Amino acid sequence: MLNAPDSRYADSRFTDSRHPEPVPEPHASPAGIDLSARRQLLHSFASRSGTSEIPALVIPGVLTWLYARTGAPVGPMLAWWGCFLTFAAVLWCLQRRFHRDAALPDAVVVARWERIFQTLAAFDGLFWAVPIALTQAAPQEFRLIVYLVICAVIASGTTFLAPQPRIFVPFFLAAYGPTLAAVVWYFPQRWQAMLVLVVLYGAVILRHAWGSRRFVVQQVERERERQHLAEGYRLAKEQAERALEEKNRFISTTSHDLRQPLHAMGLLVETAQQRNADPQLVPVLRDVQECVRSLSFMFNALLDLSRLESGSFVARREDVPVRTVFEDVATVFAPDAAVRGLRLRLFLPRRRAPCVRADPALLRQMVFNLTQNALRYTRSGGVLIGVRLRQGQWRIEVWDTGAGVAQEDRHRVYAPYFRGVQASRGGEGHGLGLAVVARSARLIGAEYGFESTPGRGSCFWLNVMAAPDAAPSAAAPRAAPGSHVTAPPPAAAGRVQSLAGECLLVEDDAQVASALAQLLQSWGLRVETAANGAEALGWLDRGYAPDAILCDQRLPAGESGFAVLQSLLERCGHTRGAMVSADQGRLPELRQAEEEGYLVFRKPLAPDDLHAVLTRWLQAARRTPALR
Repeated sequence: MLNAPDSRYADSRFTDSRHPEPVPEPHASPAGIDLSARRQLLHSFASRSGTSEIPALVIPGVLTWLYARTGAPVGPMLAWWGCFLTFAAVLWCLQRRFHRDAALPDAVVVARWERIFQTLAAFDGLFWAVPIALTQAAPQEFRLIVYLVICAVIASGTTFLAPQPRIFVPFFLAAYGPTLAAVVWYFPQRWQAMLVLVVLYGAVILRHAWGSRRFVVQQVERERERQHLAEGYRLAKEQAERALEEKNRFISTTSHDLRQPLHAMGLLVETAQQRNADPQLVPVLRDVQECVRSLSFMFNALLDLSRLESGSFVARREDVPVRTVFEDVATVFAPDAAVRGLRLRLFLPRRRAPCVRADPALLRQMVFNLTQNALRYTRSGGVLIGVRLRQGQWRIEVWDTGAGVAQEDRHRVYAPYFRGVQASRGGEGHGLGLAVVARSARLIGAEYGFESTPGRGSCFWLNVMAAPDAAPSAAAPRAAPGSHVTAPPPAAAGRVQSLAGECLLVEDDAQVASALAQLLQSWGLRVETAANGAEALGWLDRGYAPDAILCDQRLPAGESGFAVLQSLLERCGHTRGAMVSADQGRLPELRQAEEEGYLVFRKPLAPDDLHAVLTRWLQAARRTPALR
């Protein structure tokens, strides 16, 4: 007696994920069941549970007991029952041996064990037919019981054995053949009726066996097709993941080199503005600077999107004062708003300083992208950035008076590389900023969305978890009732305040070093350059005492810029220093530098930010020349 066949059939159609070439299918029988499926059916035969063996042992005993109640001698029936028990023990031992052959190939296991199970099935059928020869002298009622038991056994065996004709046929012939042949002899008075019934029963059993076989073949074929589709899907998914990984790796590995000329271009434009004496060139230089700024934003958004898609970015959860983010927004975007003729306003709540639980870098980037998006698509009016408490979360909102979002574009606003009708007409944007916002929000568990009225403007919002027990502190001072964060006046496109002091620049890229040195010199600083740590230390050995040090993070031969900066600052007690990096990811040394309080500039470097920092450093150096 067999268990129902297992539905999990192996069908490996490909060698592996790296070599997706299809391999020939295993040898299949004319009926459509291959070696792997036949092995699974044999496994089902050999793995029957004890509950299926119990009836096979109990039924002969019950039949022997009923025969004894007729008054006939039970010796032959007891011997038959004993032989049945012996057969069951042999079958159990062979089952254990079958499992020990699990490591053998399908062809070996199927060929060997189909022959063994054929023999066992034939003996099983014969054992069930033996009572016919032993009980011919019993009453007719008992003989009917014997035939009913044999018919029930044949039906049960058919259910389990029909998917394997090589095993079912010997069992059926061994059990049904003697049953049919003995009808006339076993029922001498009623053999006509019994013969018809037994013949019809055999026909029904064969029809059932054919249907069961066909059903299993169909299941095997469907399973094979499903596995083929699943394998194709897996390979396509792996190929897509490899393509995405390769794209992200390419962008990551080339980001430093790509940023260098962009960085140098921005510095050279700023230098030209400082030294320009021709009023007619002012708008030209301003437009060039705007192009550099737009290219820088697009490049940063592309890198951010690739980094987020790769899954390599691990978000941190910290208490972030919203006021500090707003102040950064005011510093960075006030000049852009002024150039566009727009009003940039930032508003904080009345009584409570907002503080959220989020990744500082991601939160800053999201607000920056929303602000940039609002400014880009607003032609007149202004942009309002505010925050308010809503259902235990801080909602950061960016309002604009732009063209709004068309109804047909609402479901695609946050999709990568999507630009709406208004954006396409305006020629601005690359469809990356909002995609970065969406992915960043999901990383920190924030909600995001927008409301828009075509022709009147839009409001893009973020719902960020409030920091627990956030209280006003030095890092996040309490805002006055209805206070606004004042955006600093934009610097005019021309000369800025002159500086006085010494600056050591550690930069291995000659183009960037030259551009940055020219910019610093246009501000009034005296600049010395070094390509690596040894050259920088050489300047100190010669008595050079810089007031400020700017050190690139990546130096030749794998030299750590952070280690070089630390060594230089240890030699110069009064000097301030900062790192400059083109890497947007959180490298360990950059994270360590920020955690230890060192300033890190990201390329492309914003000249206004650098000028403000140097101004503060030099003023502090003049006040306390003996302290770092």
